[in-house]
Amino acid sequence: MPGNWHVRFLGGVSYPVLQLNKAKMKYKILILLGSLSILGCNENKPNTHKVDPKSELIIGEPNDSILKEQLELIGVEDQTLRLLLPEVTEKFGRGSKEYVYIWSLINRQDTICINKLIQIVDKHGWLGKSRVGDNANQVIWLIIQHSDLEIQKKYLPLLKKSVANGESEGWHLAFLEDRVLMYSKKKQKYGTQAVWDKELKQNKIYPIEDVKNVNHRREELGLESIEKYAESNGHIFDQKR
Repeated sequence: MPGNWHVRFLGGVSYPVLQLNKAKMKYKILILLGSLSILGCNENKPNTHKVDPKSELIIGEPNDSILKEQLELIGVEDQTLRLLLPEVTEKFGRGSKEYVYIWSLINRQDTICINKLIQIVDKHGWLGKSRVGDNANQVIWLIIQHSDLEIQKKYLPLLKKSVANGESEGWHLAFLEDRVLMYSKKKQKYGTQAVWDKELKQNKIYPIEDVKNVNHRREELGLESIEKYAESNGHIFDQKR
């Protein structure tokens, strides 16, 4: 994957993380944690993504530069808490109260980000690279990737069209389509999704449909081989080809 994105495998599934400047990251974390504390740390809300009037963006007829800024800010809001996960996991372990708590904050922030993004996409469509640039375009995919299954299924056709028109990266489609299949309890097509194996204590590639041809499908979308992908991310691929 090009640009400032790389893949982490935490919380049982894979997701790309935007690499931020460390100083800026810490500053944004403090602001975001403070904001979330004001919202109420003891609330136990289900992870459902419904439009909250409080999270609505004020969208008149913004030009592409304003949309670009809005999308990039949503990307920061989505990723900042996730950047804490490696440290929390290493220090406290999976399943700890601290680990569960940080995920509760992430889920809450995801709902806010998804609500904001849907307002933009419903009004302006799946904004392509030529309009808002690579990073802002990636944010659209990233937020949908973190949404509920029904939202993912609804907007997947828009991403397919954007990729076909050369306005989004092929690997965006591979990740989202695989995520939809996995959440639907079906085998994935491209092998982008990994799940945590409790016994092996390592991430393992989720089952792939027609695994013998997976590298051909990956190549069509500009992805490296499944073997290199598994090796570079340090998780298990043991499916017979």
